[in-house]
Amino acid sequence: MIGVVMTGNTPYYTVMHDAFSKTLNSMLPAGKKVRSIIQKPFPDPIALSNAARKLIAADVDLIVTYGSPATLAVINEDSGIPIIYAGVYDPEAIHAKGPEITGCGYKVHLSSLFRHLRTLKPIATLSVVYSTLEEDSVRQVNELRALTKEQGVGLTQINVKSIRDIKNIDPKVGGDALFVTGSAIVNSWIDEVMAVFKGNRPTVVSIFPDLAEVGFIITLFQSPEEQGEKAAAMVVRVLQGEQPKNIKPELLKNTELVFNLKEARSMGDINPINLIAEATRVIK
Repeated sequence: MIGVVMTGNTPYYTVMHDAFSKTLNSMLPAGKKVRSIIQKPFPDPIALSNAARKLIAADVDLIVTYGSPATLAVINEDSGIPIIYAGVYDPEAIHAKGPEITGCGYKVHLSSLFRHLRTLKPIATLSVVYSTLEEDSVRQVNELRALTKEQGVGLTQINVKSIRDIKNIDPKVGGDALFVTGSAIVNSWIDEVMAVFKGNRPTVVSIFPDLAEVGFIITLFQSPEEQGEKAAAMVVRVLQGEQPKNIKPELLKNTELVFNLKEARSMGDINPINLIAEATRVIK
């Protein structure tokens, strides 16, 4: 029996889990069946810890986690149950290590995303939507702060911890562009976030794909399907008796650059030539 803790009801992790389930079922030996208990708590530390404790109490054989907050919550319980993580941003930074822990994470070069954005249009002020409830989201803000300071661009931080915070956002703080971090909280409420800026729309970029089709202009992301498939392969190895400590963690670096040319043109953004040439996919 496998326990699953997903960091919120986030489309990125939902796609990841779908790929995980499909791959796991295809790789299991004939006659071998796996049952799953899935937890999708609100991604605050208390709710995530409670979800982890429920799985431990259910005596699952292995726990799969999606996203840094879920992974940290399960690791902190120190249950001795094998943990396979996926969708963790820069896992080295959160010290996702231990004899019972392995998995696959990713790292997106924010400098590349910022460079692509600046080839599209001049940027005087960049706003970033993040959540202080999620450590990896805060680290992304810190990376952006260093980048913008270096290049003389203003940075406005928009902290979202609840739906009330979204309702209190001033639409004028969108600046020239809006960066959406890999925050589960923000991406769970991305429709509501985008609605705030409906009448004063900045150019929106993100390290998550625009699965909800809300109008991101540039996305630079690591494939959620690949992470799900990698995690499934690791789970099969553990179910076959291999120790997690003997399965090397993987940091997936291949990214996809998607440019929404149709949306960019509707907003009047300029100079898309370089982006069209460099993008993995162009939405026309």
